Amino acid sequence: MSKKIILLLASILSISTFAATIEIGFENEQYDDKGTNNYNRSDVFMPYVGGSFNPIEGSKLKLDFKYMYQDQYGKERAEGTNARFKTQRDRFELFASGYSYKNGNFSLNPKAGFRYEQWAINDNSTSNQTKRSLGLRFYPDMTYKLSDTTNLYLSGFTGPLFNETKQQSRKDSGYNSKNLGSNNYYGDWYQEIQLLGIRHTLPNKDMLWASIYNEYKYLEHTSEYIRWQMRIGYNWKTTDKLAINPFVRQDLYYEEEGKESNSVKGSNYGLKRDKDETRVGTTFSYKFDPTLTLVGEVYWQSAKNVAYSGKKSDDKDRMFYKLGLRKSF
Repeated sequence: MSKKIILLLASILSISTFAATIEIGFENEQYDDKGTNNYNRSDVFMPYVGGSFNPIEGSKLKLDFKYMYQDQYGKERAEGTNARFKTQRDRFELFASGYSYKNGNFSLNPKAGFRYEQWAINDNSTSNQTKRSLGLRFYPDMTYKLSDTTNLYLSGFTGPLFNETKQQSRKDSGYNSKNLGSNNYYGDWYQEIQLLGIRHTLPNKDMLWASIYNEYKYLEHTSEYIRWQMRIGYNWKTTDKLAINPFVRQDLYYEEEGKESNSVKGSNYGLKRDKDETRVGTTFSYKFDPTLTLVGEVYWQSAKNVAYSGKKSDDKDRMFYKLGLRKSF
């Protein structure tokens, strides 16, 4: 873990006077090996600490932060000392909110910030490389009240990505397989937005919701993809303390198009593939008392695995687990 990140977290956590919440936990992803596909190289364990606080007493300004350490133990298990990168990663997020606008039944509550990631490099490998990413994110969260029990909403983020990575994954017109180093790329973009969502509160205070979700990602000289997905869920307050929130996500459309330079031998330029996903799971929470809550999530996901050539491999199946403890002040 970076010493600078540790110092930054320590300074944030020391502002206990205005702290709102602190959450500590872990996430774990495990993949079905399926024989020769080696999918379980993607197995990853991710402890994290996050929270929110108001840095100025009496102000509406709120800061949300999260630090996560990712250990891709599946890749370490498979490659050992030969692993180049992507086995260990630091991720830090910081977002600011507080402004709100309301006009009749319409409300806007935007948020803005960044996500920074840096991969640990194996200096003993002849293929070592620098890899880091900075994503600026703007959340234009909106709601429109249809009635006392039903509202429409838009939520999610959009913004540019700035990446430094090895040219092997970015094949532009100057690509030379015998002379590769790290390079900076400033034209990437990423967004995840629930463009049209609806929530309906039932008489027992449970909630039904559904949304149309869009994901878009553009990586210079690599690929561009767009996804449209249906999401449905039910927020179930089983008791005053326990909440269980099952959900389903089903891709309606997914297309990824290669963007490597067509002057490079074997370029994927203009080729397209489909990688539809299905996800079924639930989030949950249990309140020990008004200030201490156990939170978690479990889901199963299956994704198509198709090469640009059209060759199909076994679906890539994932199990995801999350468990955390949240303290309010």
